[in-house]
Amino acid sequence: MNLAWVVVVAIALGADAFSLALAIGLAGIKKSMMVRLSLVVAVFHVFMPLGGMLLGQAFGTILGQFASLIGAFILIGLGGRMLYKALRPTAEIFRFSEAREALFKKKLSSNSSLNGYGMYILAASVSLDALSVGFSLGTIRADIFMTVMVMGLIAGLMTGMGLILGRIMGTRLGDKAELLGGLALVLIGIKLLF
Repeated sequence: MNLAWVVVVAIALGADAFSLALAIGLAGIKKSMMVRLSLVVAVFHVFMPLGGMLLGQAFGTILGQFASLIGAFILIGLGGRMLYKALRPTAEIFRFSEAREALFKKKLSSNSSLNGYGMYILAASVSLDALSVGFSLGTIRADIFMTVMVMGLIAGLMTGMGLILGRIMGTRLGDKAELLGGLALVLIGIKLLF
């Protein structure tokens, strides 16, 4: 897999982080927290695909040619799930009393979910797809070092861009980024099949 395809996969994976960062940026976040969150997401996008690639290479050795087919189907499945989420968003519904209590009585800070372990849980949640994609790339014997470094760098940059754009534009780009990311993963998975 050449560098161009790795960049496309990394951008597709970074779409989740970008979408989430847009929402966080819209809610408001300090500049120091923006840098920390971008770095944490980048680190998770290095280690999650690294673990997946090592597992994928081990299974690739055991399963032989079938491993690359499994990897392609995983990419298509992940891309399809991203497309479904972008095209059919779920609405969260809260009772009015719960929303009023949270807003007026508790006065929650917009960064409360990023305090303590919250930032790491958030970064892990947006990088779970990178574990599966890493597995897929491991089955086709992609260059490990280059792949994980590109994924981490792009995820960190996309998180930072999402945080900045969220402050400026709001969350309108989030769904489109996830839609394009899902489409890219499906197309790459189809390419690997043939």
